[in-house]
Amino acid sequence: MSEENVEMVRRGFDAYQRGDLDAAVTDFASDCEFVPTGALPGGRGVYQGPEGYKRYIAWITDEFEHAHVDVNDLTDAGDCVLASLTLRGRGRQSGAATTWDLWHVWTVRDGRFVRGQAFTSKTEALEAAGLSE
Repeated sequence: MSEENVEMVRRGFDAYQRGDLDAAVTDFASDCEFVPTGALPGGRGVYQGPEGYKRYIAWITDEFEHAHVDVNDLTDAGDCVLASLTLRGRGRQSGAATTWDLWHVWTVRDGRFVRGQAFTSKTEALEAAGLSE
């Protein structure tokens, strides 16, 4: 089942890259919650359900031109998947090119995402996924 979980994460990020937000949340449970790092101004709080996650993603694309996520690595952690990511974009107001290294931990239950959490620290992400360096 865990390889299926990794594939679900890959599918979601592939859909985001295509700009298909509905497909990006296809595997979300209706009560899924996403907790961003809080490092980005619009990325605070908890986003509830597929629509909440789409609002979070919309904020990123509203603030950054050519927002793009590179999926560097996906690690199976049983009922969790650790995603190592690089987010790139150009600020719409400032014009500055920006790059962030992030880690997401996605928890899967009954074939659906029930929780996603973003981290700016690899160590914290590994701990949340039940892994160690």
